[in-house]
Amino acid sequence: MEKQERSTKDRVLAILLTQPGVYFSGDSLAQVLNLSRESIWKAVRSLKVDGHQIASRKKAGYAYLSSRQVDPLVLKQWLHLLDSDLAENQQPKVRVFEQIDSTQAYAKDLVAKQPLTKPTLLVAREQSGGYGRQGRAFYSPKDRGLYVSLVMPVAVGTRLAPSLLTTSAAVALVQGLQVFFPAAPFQLKWVNDLILHRRKIGGVITEGIFDFESQQYSAVILGFAINLMPGAFPDGLESKAGTVLTNDANNLDLNSVLAQLVVNLLKMATTYQDGAYLPAYRERSLLIGHTITVKVGTDEKTGIVTGISDQGGLMMTENATGQQETLYAGEVTKVKLLENLNL
Repeated sequence: MEKQERSTKDRVLAILLTQPGVYFSGDSLAQVLNLSRESIWKAVRSLKVDGHQIASRKKAGYAYLSSRQVDPLVLKQWLHLLDSDLAENQQPKVRVFEQIDSTQAYAKDLVAKQPLTKPTLLVAREQSGGYGRQGRAFYSPKDRGLYVSLVMPVAVGTRLAPSLLTTSAAVALVQGLQVFFPAAPFQLKWVNDLILHRRKIGGVITEGIFDFESQQYSAVILGFAINLMPGAFPDGLESKAGTVLTNDANNLDLNSVLAQLVVNLLKMATTYQDGAYLPAYRERSLLIGHTITVKVGTDEKTGIVTGISDQGGLMMTENATGQQETLYAGEVTKVKLLENLNL
């Protein structure tokens, strides 16, 4: 019975999604799906309980408005609407988890078990063990943000540029968010942190899977997490972490936002090596012109950031020696401008 009800919900939702905002009468839905009007009503009611925003109007019927949770069917529909320029082999497979330890850990296990021929998108409504660079934990409460790993196969002979990939991915994400939040002054903290109003609202992590037989990378796992809606942060994070929105937005569809971000990332992955995203990264850089402390291994360096190199490295002049150097690895632990960002 449960399987049949779920199937009915999916079938009703699929029709409503073909034209978001357009009303479909109960009679037309019942006729197309060969169901009773009562079955349609029950399916719509159940979809609303699941978090889908569906308008009901007498004599007009039902219209899909938005969804407050990531739903595979809704997400696929938005990807289809947005990715018409993507090649067939770039359109990702989609899997959504109600709850998982870490999409990034699951992705690495998936790639280890079977070679992938097309991108795979793994999304969690909630994570218990989400992490970023340096293994730092990322708080991932249910349906308050986007917790995602995008697995992209690497073609034989492809050269990777890790620093460029991470910086370009950060730009692609910010540009996607800007579509929905055009007035938000997003900034970027080298190499992978998304900053808004002096707080970290998200981050990017890129991990390569190396194939010893072919002696090259077989896949790249691009993970990202973004805090969209407010919620109670654990002790110690309130002053550092933030959210894109300061209060809940009833009309925000997590699926449309995520679809835009994924399409941006897929397009970025085919062009990032020419440095096309660097001007936007430099423009949004939080660090250029400011004194920072960066940890490289067990050493710490303090100096003024002078720019971002053409390969995505951090250019700085050390205070102790006056020498200019470019870093491609390390963790910025202190920004003199913003003491709360000692993450």
